[in-house]
Amino acid sequence: MKSYLIAILFMFGIFIYSCDEVFEYSPYVIDFEDHETNLTQKNIIALSLNNASDTLTIALTGDTHRFYDEAERMVNKLNTDFDIDFLIHTGDFTDYGIPKQYHWSNSIFSELNAPYFVVAGNHDLVSNGEEGYKEMFGNLNFSFIHHAIKFIFINTNSREYEFNGQIPDLDWLRNEINPGDDFEKVVLVFHTPPFDADFDSDLEDEFMNILHNSDNVLFATHGHLHSFNYSEPYSDGIPFVNTASVEKNEFVRVKIYNNEFTVDVIDF
Repeated sequence: MKSYLIAILFMFGIFIYSCDEVFEYSPYVIDFEDHETNLTQKNIIALSLNNASDTLTIALTGDTHRFYDEAERMVNKLNTDFDIDFLIHTGDFTDYGIPKQYHWSNSIFSELNAPYFVVAGNHDLVSNGEEGYKEMFGNLNFSFIHHAIKFIFINTNSREYEFNGQIPDLDWLRNEINPGDDFEKVVLVFHTPPFDADFDSDLEDEFMNILHNSDNVLFATHGHLHSFNYSEPYSDGIPFVNTASVEKNEFVRVKIYNNEFTVDVIDF
């Protein structure tokens, strides 16, 4: 009888342990370490501590998805051969918005010898990806000023919100882009471009009117289309820089000097 009870207790212990393992593990559990949270604000602070030269050098990339090997090679190339002030990632930092994918991508980009900033992509918002983004980076819409240039990052992934008329947040954009005494030009960063089917077509004209009427946009940069392109899609004097996905084994280098800029595509 005693042996029978011991066997029952043993099996019960295994069951409880197994249940604990089942309930503890989920691919959607957001359990980032402290050093993986609030990264946007941390990187803004880090950027403010850098000694600024006359020329601002920025690396542009995007659409990492699950191309981790390519992303790692790019980071190594940047660290070895280039001196950048910071990197802009134009979204799709993850493939399915899973916390582990946020963790894996950050483990690569955190090795950069410079701060980096990420705008949310449509893939980053899958499932509970929005919560993961907010936990790791902060607000989906944010801005900072560096070198008398205001960098505005805005969520333009309208389809993920069922084209509810609220994304992108045009009131927020209008307030952010209005000329101020502390900046001269604006660089606008988003994932889904306004001419794409995943952007709310009802908001496209007003979105572009805000940019045009501000008369201070140096250029806009976006991802989503995976291949590099430089153009003025609205023929209004506002250049759009479409960053290449890291799967193309290239990134974009932008140099800004005296309110003018150059664009180069760098292979790695």
